[in-house]
Amino acid sequence: MAAWLQSLNDASVPFLVWLQGWRSMPLDVLMNLMSWLGREYFYLLLFPFLYWCVNKRWGIWAALGLVGSNYVGTFLKWHYKLPRPPDPPVQQLWHETSPGFVSTHAAPAVAVWGTLAWQVRRRWFTAVAVALAFLIGLSRLYLGVHFPADVIGGWLVGLAILFVVIRWLPGIGKKVSAWPVWQQVVAVALLAVALLLIFPSNWQGQRPGEDGVLNAAVLAGFLWGLIWDAQRLHFQVTGSWPRRLLRFVVGLLLVLLAYVGLAKLFGPWSQGSYGLAQSLRFLRYAVVGFIVPGLGPWLFSRLRL
Repeated sequence: MAAWLQSLNDASVPFLVWLQGWRSMPLDVLMNLMSWLGREYFYLLLFPFLYWCVNKRWGIWAALGLVGSNYVGTFLKWHYKLPRPPDPPVQQLWHETSPGFVSTHAAPAVAVWGTLAWQVRRRWFTAVAVALAFLIGLSRLYLGVHFPADVIGGWLVGLAILFVVIRWLPGIGKKVSAWPVWQQVVAVALLAVALLLIFPSNWQGQRPGEDGVLNAAVLAGFLWGLIWDAQRLHFQVTGSWPRRLLRFVVGLLLVLLAYVGLAKLFGPWSQGSYGLAQSLRFLRYAVVGFIVPGLGPWLFSRLRL
C-alpha cells in the first residue's frame, strides 16, 4: 500500500508544479485563508461559537465529526509516514513537519462541514459546505504540502466519519445516555485509553504519538463535559445576540486561558520524560475539550449569561 501510494505521489509531482504555475497574490491570500480554516486555531473559535451561541446540537455533532476525522486521519498519517512533496521542484508555501498521507485538513473539512450541512438542511448552506471542503483540500495542493492522493484520501476519511456520525452515533448516544453516570464516565476513560494504545508512534518511535494524545484527550474531555451537562447543567442556547456574543467572549477567554496558560504552566515539566510530557498534554487538551460543554456553561449560569 505504501509503495503504491508513493508511486502515485511521484507521478503527481508535475501536476503540483503545473498548479503552482497559476500562482498570484490573490490566490496566495485565498489559499492561505482556506488552509487556516482547517487549523486547530480556527476550530477553537468555531465550536465554542456553535455550541454556546448558535445551536448546541450542531456543535455536538460537528465536534464529534472533527475529532473522529482528525483521529483517523492522523492515525493513517503516522501509520504510513509518507513524505510530503519535494521542495524543489514543488514550492512548499506552508510549514509542516508531519507525514503527508492523509491530509488532516481535508478530512475534518468534509466531516465538519458535512455534519453541519446535515444539521442545517438548507441548500445554500450545503453548497457553501461543499465549496469549503473542496477549497480547503485544494489549498493544500496549491501550497505544495500535499499530493493529490493525500487530499483525496482525506476527503474519503471525512466521508466515512460523516457516515458514522449521521447513521450510527445518534443511536449509540441514546443507548449510552441510559447507562448510570459512573458507567458513562468509565466508558469514556476506557475509550480514551484504547485510542492511545493503538495510535502509531512519532518520528522518534515513541508511542502514542502526540496527535493521538491530542485527539483522545479532546474527545474524552468533551464527552465528560456532555455527561455533566446532561446530569446537572442542561445548557440551552437562549438570549439575545448581544448576550450570546458576551457569553462567547467570556467563554473564549476561558478556553484561551486553558489552551495557552496550561501550555506555559506545563512547559518546564514537559522537558523530561516523554511519558510525563504526553500525560500533561492529555490533561491540557482534556480541559480544553471539557470547557465547551461543561465548565463554560457552568460559568455562564453563575454569571447569569
